[in-house]
Amino acid sequence: MKKRIIPALLLLCSTLTSIAQCNDYYHLENGSEWEMETYNAKGKLSAKNHQKVTSYDKTASGFKAIVHSTLYNDKGKEMSAGDLQMSCQDGTILIDMRNFVNPDQMKAFGNAEMKIEGDALEIPSKLSAGQALKDGSIILTAVGTPIPMTMTINITNRKVVSKESITTPAGKFDCYKITSTMNMQNKMGVTMNFTFSATDWIAPKVGLVKTESYDKNGKLNGYTLLTKRK
Repeated sequence: MKKRIIPALLLLCSTLTSIAQCNDYYHLENGSEWEMETYNAKGKLSAKNHQKVTSYDKTASGFKAIVHSTLYNDKGKEMSAGDLQMSCQDGTILIDMRNFVNPDQMKAFGNAEMKIEGDALEIPSKLSAGQALKDGSIILTAVGTPIPMTMTINITNRKVVSKESITTPAGKFDCYKITSTMNMQNKMGVTMNFTFSATDWIAPKVGLVKTESYDKNGKLNGYTLLTKRK
């Protein structure tokens, strides 16, 4: 279970790669495309995620966008596809926390009606070392099912720790390094808890360039790199 969760979290996190001119760190336009590759702790490719902006609408305070995301395995076979929502308000990127829900886990809910609660993950327009960022959370509860089913994801302890230069197949980028903690709890008859720590590198006008995930003991689980950007 845990090995399947980790790559999905890394790939879902890659939806932050390119947002818009409302925010200094995330720029996009309709038709923008990028690709992220996810590797395990030993450096073996495990998945690729291709994303494209299919809808971009300006609003009075920023924008709303839809990003079509297609996930492939290490052999290039399509595993899943879907649309993700992104928005920006008054310079702050608002990331729908549903973007961090593992698609395989969602299958357990079947066609049940879902109650969704929580707070979006925010990326402000200005970042600086030592800056604390707001938490993000989501609670998904199945309505009317014989067995109570709830999934909770909390991203906490978000902090900008430093500036670093990062090189990926897409180029060299000057980034801000952001650390955080992610806790996932599934209640489906039994309760299961998973806790990870993550480090993200975000570059101006590009967004997410690299992310790493670690287990509760600080051991590297895997990482994701920006490999292509149009």
